[in-house]
Amino acid sequence: MIKGSIWVLLLGIFSLAISCDNKNQDKNKTAIARVYDKYLYKEDLAGVIQSGLSPADSVNKVKSFIDFWVKRQAMTKTAELNLVEEQKDVTKELENYRMDLLIFRYKQKFIEQNLDTVVTEKQINTFYTDHEAEFKLAQPAVKATFIKIIKTTPNISMVKSLYRSVREKDMVQISDYCKAQSASYKNFNDEWIYFKDLIIEIPVRVDDQETFLKTNNYIEAQDSVYAYLVNITNYRLKDAVSPLVFVEGNIQGIILNQRKQALIDELENNIYYNMLDKQDIELFGNK
Repeated sequence: MIKGSIWVLLLGIFSLAISCDNKNQDKNKTAIARVYDKYLYKEDLAGVIQSGLSPADSVNKVKSFIDFWVKRQAMTKTAELNLVEEQKDVTKELENYRMDLLIFRYKQKFIEQNLDTVVTEKQINTFYTDHEAEFKLAQPAVKATFIKIIKTTPNISMVKSLYRSVREKDMVQISDYCKAQSASYKNFNDEWIYFKDLIIEIPVRVDDQETFLKTNNYIEAQDSVYAYLVNITNYRLKDAVSPLVFVEGNIQGIILNQRKQALIDELENNIYYNMLDKQDIELFGNK
C-alpha cells in the first residue's frame, strides 16, 4: 500500500495532465491522468505497487505505469482518428481471440484433470534406448576417480601407486585410506560427469578438452597444500551420444508432452464425433 505522502507527490506530478474537459470523469474517484475522454484513476493503481518497495521505487513504478497507460491511450486514440471504419472493426479478431482463449483454457483444465504425470524409470530407459542417437552431448563427459589429499600425508606414495588401478580391492584400499586421512575421494566410475565439473577442482589448465582427453588418461597436479590425482576410465566427446543421466529430465518432459498431445487429439476427436452422432454438427458440402 502506497503511503499518503507518496500519493500526494504523485497527484502533484500528474495533476497537470487533467484538463478542464472532465465530463466523462468519475467524480467519485481520484483522477491521475487523462487522454481525451479516457481517465486513469488512483484506484486503478492498486495492483501496481509491490510490497517491500522503497518510497522512491514506488514513485518510479507508478510513474512508469502511468507513462505506459498514457502512451497506449494516445496511440489508440490516434489510430481511431486515422483509420477508416472498416479498419477499426476488430469484431472478427476479437471473436477469434475469444475462441482461442476459451479452447486453450478448456484444454489446460482437461489436461490437469486427466494427465498421468508419473513417468517411470523403465519408461525413461525405453525411450532413451529407442531414441539414443537423438541425444547428443553438448560438452565432453567422463567417468573417473578423483583424489585430493594433503601432500604431507603419510604413505602418499601408496596412493599414487594405486590410484590408476581399477581393481576393486585397490580402489577399496585407497578409499578407506583417504577416509582415514580426511582426504577427498570421489569415485565417478559408475556415473558420468561433465569434464568441466571435474577439472574445476584441479589446478590444471585445459584449453582443448577434446585433445586433452584423447591424450591423457591420468591427471596429477598439486598446489601449495594438496596433491590432486585423477584416473579417467572412460570419456565421451562433444556430439557423441549423451549418457542417460544428462537427458533424463528432457526425456521425462518429452514423454509428458506426448501424453498431453495424445490427450488433446483424443479430446478433439471425441468432441467432433460425438457432436456428429448427435447431429449437432452438419456439413453442407457435396452430398
